[in-house]
Amino acid sequence: MMNKRKNRLQAILELLSSNSIGSQDELLQMLALRGFMVTQATLSRDLKSLRTIKVATDLGGYRYVVPSASGHANVDDITENIPSTVQSGTHQAVVSMAISGNIVVLKTRTGYASGLAYDIDQLAAPFILGTIPGAADTVIAIVAEGTDRGEIFEYFRGFLPDDVIDAARDQFM
Repeated sequence: MMNKRKNRLQAILELLSSNSIGSQDELLQMLALRGFMVTQATLSRDLKSLRTIKVATDLGGYRYVVPSASGHANVDDITENIPSTVQSGTHQAVVSMAISGNIVVLKTRTGYASGLAYDIDQLAAPFILGTIPGAADTVIAIVAEGTDRGEIFEYFRGFLPDDVIDAARDQFM
């Protein structure tokens, strides 16, 4: 069963990386052409486990993308930890971090905000009340009042790139 799912996830990754697919119906049809007959509910779960997001296209529509720190997704990394958990390692797509009051603003490369917000929520940090991903490149994390900034910086060390944390620390401490 896991092999079948792994093959299907790999097919989805290949289809999304080589086509501009804007709807689940369109993706279901393309999967059927490859021999994968799945329900919309199954496809929806697959898209969630791959952490796909919809981003605006230059033509005014939307398409599904699979953000990954390396620029390409690897189905083994995804299926290795089913059910979905936070991947270990650094989110290299994060380019800056700023703190204002009890708000942490993280800027990412385009298309990575939703996946990053999801991973931060999965950390279950006691002082992070929640996150809000922007359309494509910004995550806002709301931090409990009274949380020390140094604690925030240290918590994210190893999760965000060191240079991003160091730059933010230098600017705000």
